[in-house]
Amino acid sequence: MITAANSTKLFLFFCTLYFSICLCAVGATANAYEWELKKQADGIDVYIRPVSDSDIKEFKGEGIVGVSISAIVELLRDSAQFKNWFPNTSASKLLERDGAVSYQYSIMSTPWPISDRDNIFRSVMTRDETTGSVEITVDAAPDYYPVQKRLHRVTRAKGSWLLTPDGPNKTHVKFVMHLEPGGGIPDWMVNAQIIATPFDALTNMRTTLGAETNE
Repeated sequence: MITAANSTKLFLFFCTLYFSICLCAVGATANAYEWELKKQADGIDVYIRPVSDSDIKEFKGEGIVGVSISAIVELLRDSAQFKNWFPNTSASKLLERDGAVSYQYSIMSTPWPISDRDNIFRSVMTRDETTGSVEITVDAAPDYYPVQKRLHRVTRAKGSWLLTPDGPNKTHVKFVMHLEPGGGIPDWMVNAQIIATPFDALTNMRTTLGAETNE
């Protein structure tokens, strides 16, 4: 005979089981796609993979930059300098910084007749005191800054920079990003460009910091 107490326990058991299955399914979906290596050159590896709810693929670029982590952090947090080394960026500036949290504005140049895109990125920096690694996570914050005339606002972007020590004055840099430029740019055009973006970003980073090779 099932008592009221046993019925409640049974109900709670099935609820717990149901939510556990749901969480497992979410985890499986998030990791359903493997990285595909698309380019290897100058010590830089570029990977792409599909994103479950987007037609634009995610990219990952990895390589060694022959400077300290602190030098790379300084460059990444210098919003005014961003336009001078990051691919297809014609303008950039810092909107606000509060400790480890920053808001940066930038403009992405696009081929005529497509209108240029502008971004507001919210970045958060964390440091692992045990390993010495630094991670800067990046998310779109489209409502943080007024919409500008003749520019299309990017509303969806998510990525990160992971900097890991790799010996004296050598840093392993991993740059991951998924960004939807929107505004009618064909998906195939965006996906064709994403292989060049992380490669050029890491190459330009080396040049800017005076570490042009992976030695």
